[in-house]
Amino acid sequence: MKEKLDNKLATDPIKQTSNKREVIPFRDSAIEKISKTNTDFNLKRFKEFKFDVSKGSSLKGLVLRFSRATNQKAIVLNFWFNSKPGWITLGSFPKIRCKDIEKICLDLATTHQDDRGLWIKSPVQTKIDEKRLVDKPDTTLTAGKSINEVIEDYCKGGFEKDNRVGSRTSKSCQIWLRYMAGYNNRQLLVEFEDDDNGEAIATFKANKHLRINAPRDWQDLFRKYPPGRGVKKDRHYYNRRKKQTYTITASTNKAIYDTDLGKSLIEDLKPGDIEHWLRDISSSTIKENYLKVFISLWIWARKKGWLGTNPGACPISLKTVYIKKELKKSDPYKDVAIEDLKILDIFWESCEELSEEFPWKAELHQFLLTTSIRKTEAMKYKKEYIDWEKMTYVVPKGISKNRKLNNVQPITPEIEILFRNILSIGERPGLEYYKMKDHPWLFGTTKWGASKYFSKDHKKSHKSRLGSDETFTPRLRELMRHKADDPNLLYAPKILRKSYITLSQKVHGGRSDITALTSRHEDLNQIGRSYNKPGIETRRAWASETSKVFTFIKKRTGS
Repeated sequence: MKEKLDNKLATDPIKQTSNKREVIPFRDSAIEKISKTNTDFNLKRFKEFKFDVSKGSSLKGLVLRFSRATNQKAIVLNFWFNSKPGWITLGSFPKIRCKDIEKICLDLATTHQDDRGLWIKSPVQTKIDEKRLVDKPDTTLTAGKSINEVIEDYCKGGFEKDNRVGSRTSKSCQIWLRYMAGYNNRQLLVEFEDDDNGEAIATFKANKHLRINAPRDWQDLFRKYPPGRGVKKDRHYYNRRKKQTYTITASTNKAIYDTDLGKSLIEDLKPGDIEHWLRDISSSTIKENYLKVFISLWIWARKKGWLGTNPGACPISLKTVYIKKELKKSDPYKDVAIEDLKILDIFWESCEELSEEFPWKAELHQFLLTTSIRKTEAMKYKKEYIDWEKMTYVVPKGISKNRKLNNVQPITPEIEILFRNILSIGERPGLEYYKMKDHPWLFGTTKWGASKYFSKDHKKSHKSRLGSDETFTPRLRELMRHKADDPNLLYAPKILRKSYITLSQKVHGGRSDITALTSRHEDLNQIGRSYNKPGIETRRAWASETSKVFTFIKKRTGS
C-alpha cells in the first residue's frame, strides 16, 4: 500500500478532457494560411487557434475560431467577468483584419477594464444594449428662425390662438397684423371676415391707387412688400389757394416686421430687447398689445418645434417686461345703467323718431336693450337665426363672445314686435334689396348700389351688413337729453346690456341664476361685479330700509 503513494505532482498531460490550442502569430498572413487541408478538426465542428500575444496587452484572450462547415474564421475574445468566463465575437476574417482587431481591443480595454486589466464591464452586455438602446438625437437644438420668418408662418397658419383651439376673430386678426406687419401698405391688401364658427378668413385684394395686384397668398404678400418697403411716412399737402403746406404725420408706432428686431432670432428674444424696442411706442396700452403679439409669436415658434425640445417657459410676459404705467382716462359709462322707466321710454321714443334717418341703427340699439346681446354680436346677426314656428331666436357660438355653445332664447311679445319692425324696413323706398331672400343679415346697410344688386358674394359678405353706429349714437344722446331736459344725461350703447341685467336682477329679486339664462353669463359672480349697477335712488331706498332699525337715533333738542 505504501508503494502507491508519492510526494510529487503528476506532470503527464490530461488526454481525456484537455483542449490545447495551437499557437499562431497575430498576423494576417498567418490567418490566411489556415485552411481545411492543413487543419485537423478531430471530429469537432471548429478548431481554435491561440494568438501569440503578450499577456499584459489588450489582446490577451484573443483566439481564432475556424469553422469546419462554413470555413468561417471568426476572431473571438475570451474574458473573465464576475468570476465567470465569457466570450464575444469581434468579427470574421478577412472582413476584419489584425489592425482593426487592435483598435477594437484597445477601445474595449479603455471602456471595460480597470487600470490593472481586470474586466469591470461585460462587452457582451454592451453589445446587447447597443441593439436595445439607441442614442436619441439632440433635439434641444433650435431651428434658427428669425422673428420675421415666424411672423410669415404665423399668418399662413391662420392666426391661431395661443392656448385654445381655433383661430382669432377678424377684429383680433386686424389688430395683430397691424402690430406684426402693419403701419405699411401691405395692410391695405388684406381684409378679414368671420366665418360661421367665428374664425377669421383672410381675403386678398388689389389696390388701384398703389397699382398693386391682389396677392395670391401670404407668401406673395410678403414678397411684394419685404421688410422696410411700403412703410407709412409723413404726407405733405400743398394748398394752392391758401399757399400753405399741410403735413399729416405718420404714426409713431411701428411694425415688428419692418425693424431690425424682426431680423433677430426668436430664441434670442429677451425682455430687455423688447423694453428697448418699445421705448418709442405711443402709450402703455399699445405697448401691452405689442407684448402680447411677441408672446403669441414665441408660442407659435414653440408649437412648430423651432425652439427645440427644451425651450422652457416663455421668457417674456407682463411680469418680466417693464412697461411704465400711465394714467388712463376713466370710463364715464362704466357703472351706469338706466333704471328709470321714464328714461327708457324716452330712449325708445327717440329711436323711433330717428329710425327714418338712421335705418337699422336705431333698431340695433332697441335690439341691444330687449335682448341684452352685445353690439358686436348683434351686428353679425342673421335672419335665419329666428325660428318663427318655435318662437325662439338663437345666438350661435360663431358670433358669441365665448364661442362655445349655441344659446336659444325665447321670443317674447315685445321682442316679436321689434323683429317685425326690423324686417319691415325693406318696405321703405330705396331699401327694397333688404327683402331679397339671399340677403342674410338682420341689420342691413344703406351703402348699396345697383351694381351690387345681384352679387351673391357681396350680399353674403360683411360689406352688406351694418358696419357701425358712430354717427347715430351722438344724435340719439342729444335727442334724449333734450326730451329728458337733462344736459348731463349719460348714454352709450354699452349701458344697454347693463340696464337689462340691472332690471332683471330687480324684477327677479337678485336671482343671478335667472338673469344668467338671458344674459348668457357662465360666471354668476360676474353679474354682480360688472353688470348689476343699481342707481343712486335704488341704493337710497335700500339704505333707508336698513336705517329704520336705528330707532335710538333722535334729533337733539335745544338747551
